[in-house]
Amino acid sequence: MIHVEVVYARPERQWSIELELDVGTTAEAAAETAKNSEPLRWIDEWHVVAYAVWGREVAGTYQLKDGDRLELLRPLPVDPMEARRRKASDRRG
Repeated sequence: MIHVEVVYARPERQWSIELELDVGTTAEAAAETAKNSEPLRWIDEWHVVAYAVWGREVAGTYQLKDGDRLELLRPLPVDPMEARRRKASDRRG
């Protein structure tokens, strides 16, 4: 068995859950397990578009290791390049 922390965040709140999983569990399978566990089962809408382990993006097929921190990534509300353009445009007036 391995111990993994799964985290999911929205702008207004973040959730974290510790899971004990079988060796060889993938990021995608761990996310499904987390979604069906307290307190995450009460989240109304899931918008997971990718996975990361300790801040590095991984595929859903990535096999988790003991002590990993799996981050469930949601879509960005605004493209970062577009946000920079808007900010620069606002400064120019």
